[in-house]
Amino acid sequence: MQHTAEDEVYVLHDALQAWFRADTGAEALDDLMAHFCADFSMVGIAGRRLDRDAVQALFVGGHGARPGLEIAIEDVQRIPAPAPLAVLRYREGHAVAGGALAWRESLAVLRQDEGRWRWLALHEVPAG
Repeated sequence: MQHTAEDEVYVLHDALQAWFRADTGAEALDDLMAHFCADFSMVGIAGRRLDRDAVQALFVGGHGARPGLEIAIEDVQRIPAPAPLAVLRYREGHAVAGGALAWRESLAVLRQDEGRWRWLALHEVPAG
């Protein structure tokens, strides 16, 4: 069953949580990277732009680096955009070892590619 762009937000973040906790093995990297378009880029909360290769390097270095990581997703809202794109706004919270959630606001652009939603662009800013 094909899922929606909104579903993909949860699917990817579940995969990221498992990756950074090492709930999945390093062999899962290809499956994780399959969520991203070849021309993916993001601006993270530090304000630095990363291309797909830089994001992959971040993942490789971060495998298992955050045991106990919890990622919460709230308020996913779709913003009208022409097909094959989906623009989504959502809140993302991160906590480690039962600590308080640190929130960020995210704006994502996904593109439907070969029958599945893949991430094209992501922009994150810290939020209270």
